[in-house]
Amino acid sequence: MTRVLLVETASPLRVRTKAEEILAGNLYPEPQISILCSGDTRTSQYYSEIPEVEIISLLAAPKSSVRSVLRDRNLDVLYMFWTGERQYRAIKAFAFTLQARSVVVDSGDGGKFRLTWKAILRHALFRWRHPLPTDHWKFLSPLQKPAEILHDGERILIVQSAEPAYILGALEKWNARPLFRNPRYTLFCRSLPQIVQCFRGHPLLTDIRVHNEMARWWTHIRSLRSERFDAVAVFFTGDPSYWKIKYLPFLLGARHKVILNENNDCFFFSWTSLLGLLAHRLGERSKSGNRPHWPHPVRSLSLLPVKALLFPFRFAWLLLVWLRLRCAALAAGKENAAP
Repeated sequence: MTRVLLVETASPLRVRTKAEEILAGNLYPEPQISILCSGDTRTSQYYSEIPEVEIISLLAAPKSSVRSVLRDRNLDVLYMFWTGERQYRAIKAFAFTLQARSVVVDSGDGGKFRLTWKAILRHALFRWRHPLPTDHWKFLSPLQKPAEILHDGERILIVQSAEPAYILGALEKWNARPLFRNPRYTLFCRSLPQIVQCFRGHPLLTDIRVHNEMARWWTHIRSLRSERFDAVAVFFTGDPSYWKIKYLPFLLGARHKVILNENNDCFFFSWTSLLGLLAHRLGERSKSGNRPHWPHPVRSLSLLPVKALLFPFRFAWLLLVWLRLRCAALAAGKENAAP
């Protein structure tokens, strides 16, 4: 018999789906499942429909009593969900005070891992880049889903990092030759009246958000990250007046980033493609006779700190993996050599 405790740290539908999966499959031998929930009456009733599952409510007794009871059970598996849903942070903190032989974390999209400090750091970095799993809305009821989430298509954020003519040209091009299947475009532009007027009433723009340069930048980042756009479009046209806003797409956690140049040629972001674009930019400046302000030796020296920051981390990681494999091989050799 395997004593499994599911902690309600995600939507009830996700927790119930996992409980039914454990009962129906061969994940654990002879599972005996308990669900620790926040105590909402409707949620408890929803879980009680699952046969052979015990419901433990945090409102039925003081948390200290619940903690003592669960610790005395000698749990085999503690199963939590880390899907980026903030309303479950309190019960996640409570789950850390429980004890079990194995702690398993479900991160959504079919991913799961055992709880270790290394895994926590890796997951925190992943969740910063991707605030919610792609299957998040699948496990919510229709009443919980905003209208824009119910849209059957891609939600695209266009960041105004060039003059309005470039954005209008890109929209016209995408209308003639669609880049996405069924897009819904949202524009994030400067709050200047002449700029907003250029886009107001455009048939392809569903919504227009404005910003005042760096004012309330953290609020804008949090708001845009929470909307989980499928892709973010940014323009690299060589205009230096928009250099700050060009960092924004890389902070929003979108899975796809589309980069456009001054000819409205576009490509999906990768480091190789971006470096190729920058090299092309420098080559164009050299051919046109506009030499860089800094001489070549100075520019080469200025790149050394960047290389020192980027490359040693990957080398150090590969070295640690190699050392770990060597240690494992040596330990296995000693065990085989022992009589």
